[in-house]
Amino acid sequence: MGLRFRKFRHKDTGKVSYMPAGRYGNFLNAIKKLVNYVQQNYPRYYIINLTLTVAENVSDVDFKHFHRVIQFINQRLKRAGAEFKYVASKELQERRAIHYHVLCVYNKPYVFPPADEIASSWKLGFVKITAPKVKMKLHSIARYIGKYIGKGHEYEAMETRKSFTASQIKQIYKLTPQRLLEVIAKFGKDQAEQFKCTYRRVFEVVTFDPFPAMKKLVMEFPSEWDYEGVDEVPF
Repeated sequence: MGLRFRKFRHKDTGKVSYMPAGRYGNFLNAIKKLVNYVQQNYPRYYIINLTLTVAENVSDVDFKHFHRVIQFINQRLKRAGAEFKYVASKELQERRAIHYHVLCVYNKPYVFPPADEIASSWKLGFVKITAPKVKMKLHSIARYIGKYIGKGHEYEAMETRKSFTASQIKQIYKLTPQRLLEVIAKFGKDQAEQFKCTYRRVFEVVTFDPFPAMKKLVMEFPSEWDYEGVDEVPF
């Protein structure tokens, strides 16, 4: 088994570069979207690294158990007037039990529920909360959650359904930070958030009744790289 990577070749130098594809690539993209969203929308942000561990005698774990925890945290923070976003990866332990690593980002201090209250919602085992003692760049904190899928058996987990989950964030935030700033400067943030996009092209969705919605190209960024397909690289 191997990981899949999108292969690119530089038009001038011939240098080859690889980007993760498949669900692992989607997971990393979810982190990028979260980072961009927070930096554009939260003047101040607070970070929690949350681990949901399954007890030794528990084997039946469904996504609904994780979703129950996320709903509990979201409702608690919403009542406190805070917004909450997250990215979570599912890790397979050596005993084949599942636990979750969750990167939580919110925008109001002293409102995140304590571990014992989250554990009462989780109901399957143990909850651990850690937070950086010194404020770090969000990009650095995001890499913390990514390291948990750095072993072979965890790559296998990333290729399964529900291997990761994340808050819903508008497509425009998948652009690189520089491209995102260009789009926002040209159209404003409210309009930019309504656009659909790839990594190089930005589209406005237009509707002409009674015809179905269509995508209209509004911006395109040049690329120095040619796409050469997907390679599978064994780990």
